[in-house]
Amino acid sequence: MMKRPITHITVLMILLAMASASLIIGCRDEVPDEVFFEEDELLISDYLGEHQDKYSTLIKVLEITDLKNTLNAYGHYTFFAPDNKAFSEFCTWMGKNSVEEFDIDYLVTLVRYHLIDIEIESSYFRDGVIPDTTYSGDYLVITYSEGGLETIHVNEAMITERDILVENGVIHTIDKVLAPKVGSIFSRIKESTDYSIFGNALELAGLDDTLDLIRIDLNEDIFIRSRFTIFAEPDEVYNQAGIFTAENLVAHYSDTGDPADKDDGFYKYMAYHIVPGLYYLNNIDSFNYPTLFENMLVNARLNNNIHLNWHIEDDGGQPVEEYITIIEERSNQQAKNGVFHAIDKIMEPWEPSPVVITIDLTDYQGLSLGRIYTEKDLEDIKGISAENTGIYFRNSTLSDGETNLQTTSSEIGWAVEFEIPPIQRGDYYITLYWASDQSNSDLVQLVWDGSALASIVLVHNKRWPGVEWLYNYNTSDFLGRFQFSETESHTLKFIALKPGFGCFDYIEFWPVNKWQE
Repeated sequence: MMKRPITHITVLMILLAMASASLIIGCRDEVPDEVFFEEDELLISDYLGEHQDKYSTLIKVLEITDLKNTLNAYGHYTFFAPDNKAFSEFCTWMGKNSVEEFDIDYLVTLVRYHLIDIEIESSYFRDGVIPDTTYSGDYLVITYSEGGLETIHVNEAMITERDILVENGVIHTIDKVLAPKVGSIFSRIKESTDYSIFGNALELAGLDDTLDLIRIDLNEDIFIRSRFTIFAEPDEVYNQAGIFTAENLVAHYSDTGDPADKDDGFYKYMAYHIVPGLYYLNNIDSFNYPTLFENMLVNARLNNNIHLNWHIEDDGGQPVEEYITIIEERSNQQAKNGVFHAIDKIMEPWEPSPVVITIDLTDYQGLSLGRIYTEKDLEDIKGISAENTGIYFRNSTLSDGETNLQTTSSEIGWAVEFEIPPIQRGDYYITLYWASDQSNSDLVQLVWDGSALASIVLVHNKRWPGVEWLYNYNTSDFLGRFQFSETESHTLKFIALKPGFGCFDYIEFWPVNKWQE
């Protein structure tokens, strides 16, 4: 998919939520292959070994885990290296006398949690989550203290020495060991004394099992990781409203007598706080996000702060702004399968206005870049299906950093169907985008929610002045104006009417009233 300034929505994130869990591509299982430099140059492990006064305990961990040579592998890595004092404090905190007392598998995970498969110097750090996962499949969060560039933290650790450049990447020395997040988002909330009411309420709504899911194996080859983002009221917010227990909350919102019933007002209230997918503060944009309350979206609006469900209400003839604010300093609280943020008011379900939405057709959870999926494989990946073809998730041939899906068949009759997550009811202009190529089909029938639309050509001829005919470029087709009377999911199907491959990138929904903005 092309890089664009408009926030996109993960295609599958609400679809699996309807089945009680939102799931995402599984974490990396492998550390880098051991391919070494032939010349005698300083690599990550070499550098650490030459500075035993600072990293001797870390070197011991690498020897115990047999990962010392791995950090000398060819590549471009970022490694956060705890110093000796950091390991000493970590051992004390964990009740160990030395690193030798830890289970080897835990130490392997520990090392992977400090390693990222991309080189990131500190000048590229941004306040918030690092977009690339560690080799344990987790995310690290960067924060800046009042000291600015001189006080950069990664999770709870301060970077004490930045940008140590070595041949296969960059090392940042840190003053604390980064403890891998092992608990689910539900267990993290339950452990916190600030969220006792919210945590107990999740149990009463029957959402605890869903939020405890971390990994599901779809088949022998495909597994997916669950990811959730929760907007949670701390106890003091409830207390200010006269709510002191989860039972008080049930009494306030329940209207069926069964708080775990999906049609109950209490269940809907709690489900509305849970967004399938992973959104740290710097990932949140002005956007409508699907929730576990089926077909109900929560709106985020960026100002000086992040406001949820901003709108204007009439107060005795006077317009009054109403919104909920995310409490930044109490947010980005990590778990193995998600993140939760504190909010400053009780958040009740509310229907937002339509906003611009980009649906990334390459972003189906369970798909991995570079892999080919057969029709049978796709049966295990909810939200996308195919007939008479497989799907290849590939890098675009047009430019670096772009990806798209391509059919494996170029024969007439292949068909691919995507399930689109809920779109807020409203009036939209819809445009489809893809990478044009000579090998693409000359004619494809589009079917929206079971009804045929006009056919499109996935390869366009284009002639620039003074050059030859050009086929390979990113292009689009305006599908028309659509009016949705309900907030709900939709389906989009492509059927090949002439030979050629299918190529799929993204689709944009522009509210008609925002078209000229």
